Amino acid sequence: MGKGNHSAGVILGDTIGNFAELVAEGTPTPGGGSVAAYSGLLATALGRMMCNLTIGKKKYGEKQARVKEINSELELLGDRLRELIDEDAAAFDDVLAAYRLPRDTEEERKTRNREVVAATLKSIRAPSEVSERALEVLRLLVELAGVGNTNVFPDLTTGAQLAAVAMKGSYYNITVNLKILADDEEVRDVRDRTVRIIADAADLASAIETEMLKYMTD
Repeated sequence: MGKGNHSAGVILGDTIGNFAELVAEGTPTPGGGSVAAYSGLLATALGRMMCNLTIGKKKYGEKQARVKEINSELELLGDRLRELIDEDAAAFDDVLAAYRLPRDTEEERKTRNREVVAATLKSIRAPSEVSERALEVLRLLVELAGVGNTNVFPDLTTGAQLAAVAMKGSYYNITVNLKILADDEEVRDVRDRTVRIIADAADLASAIETEMLKYMTD
């Protein structure tokens, strides 16, 4: 849904900062993990767009209270996902630093291996949280599909797909890091939980898309 009320003369492409350029640089971070978190942040923004275009509309009067609550919940989730953009990059920088530790002696090699494992475990936490937060976003978007302004359905559906991307992108990063670690209980738990989240995400995003297509053809 195009918006015609942004400030006159503003070029929207100039308002998004240099995040894409930072990703494009020849450095390991920010990378896919940070982009996944940013996708989740954009999903919250599109959900809040529907909320704000629903609040105050007489047609949706009896749904106002819940829509306002969803708006607040999405705002909080967006704030956390914004933080996770940096946390993911910082965690991977720690992994790289661990790999750069000296390994000339047996003691240095043991220390380096311990640091690599510790940093890798830490690096899994950020994308794991991104996937969990994005699933929360997606569940709220599914609810919004039933109570929000139907004119904003295409935007909401785009948000749902972005939330699914956030989860899939996180999964890719988690999987790569898990390969470095021993197959212990914690690793299996992270892997299994993430696989379940991906499956849930696909179902929820598909449900919103189905609702939108149904609305468009009614």
